[in-house]
Amino acid sequence: MTLVLIVGTLAAQRASYYQTGDFFCLWSGARSLVLGHDPYDVTWWTSLTGGLFADPWRGLATSSCTSYFAYPLWTAVVLLPLGALPLELAASLWMALSIGAVIFGMDRLWRAYAGRRENAALFAALVVGSQPFWVLLVGGQLTGILLGIAGAVAAAIRRGSDVRAGAALALLALKPQLVVVTLPAMLLRLMRDGRRRAAVTAVVVGLAMTLVPLLFVGAWPQEWLGAVGPQRLRVAGLFPTAWGFAADVLGNVWWAVALIAALVALVMLIARDVDVLALFALSFPLSLVVTPHAWSYDFLLLAVPWAFVLGRLPFATRVMRRALLGALLLVASPLPWVLYGVGFARGLETVSVLVPAATALLAATATRQRRSTAA
Repeated sequence: MTLVLIVGTLAAQRASYYQTGDFFCLWSGARSLVLGHDPYDVTWWTSLTGGLFADPWRGLATSSCTSYFAYPLWTAVVLLPLGALPLELAASLWMALSIGAVIFGMDRLWRAYAGRRENAALFAALVVGSQPFWVLLVGGQLTGILLGIAGAVAAAIRRGSDVRAGAALALLALKPQLVVVTLPAMLLRLMRDGRRRAAVTAVVVGLAMTLVPLLFVGAWPQEWLGAVGPQRLRVAGLFPTAWGFAADVLGNVWWAVALIAALVALVMLIARDVDVLALFALSFPLSLVVTPHAWSYDFLLLAVPWAFVLGRLPFATRVMRRALLGALLLVASPLPWVLYGVGFARGLETVSVLVPAATALLAATATRQRRSTAA
């Protein structure tokens, strides 16, 4: 715990406390509520986030959220304790929490997917050495916390703790665009499997997440959708999703519909005997392809299918085991870094959508590896 606090403090300090990164936007939303302001009020928001701030690479720069607060208000409510703190302390605690959540998430995912001891170090190395993890340290994104929550969902499902599974599943909506496939797919599957307590708990927690923020801003759903919806649609062609790839490479954003349909069809064709935990693993890469808004740092959630694939290796034939492991090493490590470099040089990350797309196909192939096929 002490080591995590030290590393979190050092990371936040070296990143100039994320004044031009994503955590500043999260903190500013919570800070607005603490001060009695509506974060969707454009005049207030620009007064809080406009101007120039210390940046670790550029000296002075604008924040990454000068125009509007992009998150649902429940995210700001959850972060109220950090919003009550000075930015420097809040950023240090945030990064310590994020690193701790990544460690927690890795442990729970590994246990949920029955990973073997000999591959545990490999899984940890893939996550900690991944491009999205290092961008998390630089920008203070929400993805570390989300990975911890994803691990909690998988572990609770594995243990049969339906109430905990449902509550944690709902909390993945702290950044809802990253789970556009995960949430509906899991709710339907839990209902189909007769795990109604999990599904009902998720719905109840989701309702509470919607209603409690009304105490702070009565019209927040309309304000959030009104600010974020049109803006997200206008810039959908800029991100590493099917929509961005279609706009950038194919010349028309609507080709994304065909790309999504083709990927889903391939996954359905390849996948076999998909239980609820396998569906959970498959849903994350599909969500990251389907969503109109995601960055490559959000790909940290691909640690869920990475754990799933590694957990299925012992059941594969020797040839398939080597093929799956080689493909996993490629899509989890060099490919994201190479595509990130390409995107950095181009100023556009759209081709990085190949990472979640390839991961979805890899996870679908891993579903075919069952105990009866072990060599």
